Amino acid sequence: MSPWNVYELINYNTIVSLTPFKNYSSINFLMNITERTKTPAEFMISFNLKSESKSWYYHIYAFKLSGGFWGINKASLIHSDRADRSKPLSAKNNIFINEIASADCKIKYEKMYKYNVTFEDGNVTLYIDDEKILSAPFPNKNHDGCIAISSRNAKIEIDKITVKQNEQILFEDDFDEDSIYTKVIKATHEAIPKNETETKP
Repeated sequence: MSPWNVYELINYNTIVSLTPFKNYSSINFLMNITERTKTPAEFMISFNLKSESKSWYYHIYAFKLSGGFWGINKASLIHSDRADRSKPLSAKNNIFINEIASADCKIKYEKMYKYNVTFEDGNVTLYIDDEKILSAPFPNKNHDGCIAISSRNAKIEIDKITVKQNEQILFEDDFDEDSIYTKVIKATHEAIPKNETETKP
């Protein structure tokens, strides 16, 4: 189990691939944001996920989409990783999140959209219903690692996800069968002993 605020993905409800993919060129899926529970409502399409140990996914690139009551209105390309590598993997709040690029977008709740992330000509590009939303130079030469789809303050439905290397299908799932392994992380609050909260003169 990992506590909150250790790495960015742990702060979301996340579906992550169990195995990495090598040199993929596109990620495609259908998604519907069925309900906003709080503001900001956010979801991320993460790629090039790399773990230094077990499932500690500090190193990510992602398209993060966020909005409020009326819908999603901003798309950002972000990069997150460990800030101080001398600290242990379990150290909390030891990450940075850099926004590489951003653009306006318009996504309504309770509507299914087609999402497509492509890697071509040195750029990573997000399309929604075949409309180019955001494109930026991708800092990594290779497109290797796990992928993930995450949400926070919103409920989502995902369907028909496909990962390709050019025309070759590396992974495909229409979720008609039970293909998701669920891991529920629970947090508990421990009372701080009174003598540790008091300050000495």
